[in-house]
Amino acid sequence: MDNAAARFSQSCPECGGQDFVEDYAHGDLVCTSCALVLESHLIDERSEWRTFTDSDKTGADPNRVGSPTNKLLGGGGLSTVIGKTQGDGGASYALGRLNARTNYQDRVLINAFSEISSMCRKLSLVEKIKDRACELYKEYKDLKSIRGRKAIAFYAACIYIACRLETLPRTFKEINAAAPDASRRDIARCFRAVITEMQGVGVAMEVGTIHASNYMRRFGSNLNFSNDDMRACEQVANAACPKDGRVNGDEKKWDGRSPISIAAAIIYLISLTQTYRSSGKVVDLKSIVEVTGVSEGTITYTLKELQEEAASLIPDWYKGMRAGSKKRAREGASLVEAPSPSGQNGSRPAKKPVVA
Repeated sequence: MDNAAARFSQSCPECGGQDFVEDYAHGDLVCTSCALVLESHLIDERSEWRTFTDSDKTGADPNRVGSPTNKLLGGGGLSTVIGKTQGDGGASYALGRLNARTNYQDRVLINAFSEISSMCRKLSLVEKIKDRACELYKEYKDLKSIRGRKAIAFYAACIYIACRLETLPRTFKEINAAAPDASRRDIARCFRAVITEMQGVGVAMEVGTIHASNYMRRFGSNLNFSNDDMRACEQVANAACPKDGRVNGDEKKWDGRSPISIAAAIIYLISLTQTYRSSGKVVDLKSIVEVTGVSEGTITYTLKELQEEAASLIPDWYKGMRAGSKKRAREGASLVEAPSPSGQNGSRPAKKPVVA
């Protein structure tokens, strides 16, 4: 039974039959018993494929509908290609040049969107962020020309802004890794230029501030943290750096550090607790450095500042999760292989401080 016929759950009002067939040529749903037309002007939802020869049947892409429309391009991205014709006195050549001149802006945008898409794939960003970055670039380019300036830096800056607008921030270092032709200084300069110019014409750009808790889910997932571990990291980050500011105005030693440095130190702090170690999982400092991109010295120094108030920062519910939980032990054994007593390179492993 066809798709439209399968969705039609009623019986035929003429003969009571329940077997129907869809006439694709006329867009009608017809009863097979009495030929009564039950519905008309149906939309054909089949694949828009059309093969003409045997070679087309083996092709990788036999569709004939073309690329999807893009609302950011003039005319939805639909363009016309004028071929050259012999014996027309050069008329087709002149029309082709004129058509190429009128479609120049669209070609520039298509190249820019292609570069932004490629960078987003390298950063494993979702489609929503890629679309937001393309919209930002189109809005800024319509506002001010970027001629004479490095375009790749503006692509990276738009991606950086889109990540912050979607509360999935990335660092300049991570963005720069996907755009090696532009320096971090160029990306930061373009970021400030886009924000200033857009706000100058009344476009709201509430990028907000980056908080240490914004990194916890991504970093914790890469380190095979459980949901409880990541939730504890987020609560420690909120306690160490309140989003609404400190009530009594007291300053902490780590207040001047960057959010990503505090996030890396909190992850290391949680990994040293008895609760985390009771699960059988082990995360060393080198793994945290590779995932977060923060140096060992910065993480160690920030950790010492946090350990002075670890008793008040780590939530009580997380402290109460001890080795008696067999479920956590099974999860840890399945995620991380227990390290050998001799370490990775044959030497005895260094002792780490354990936080209660």
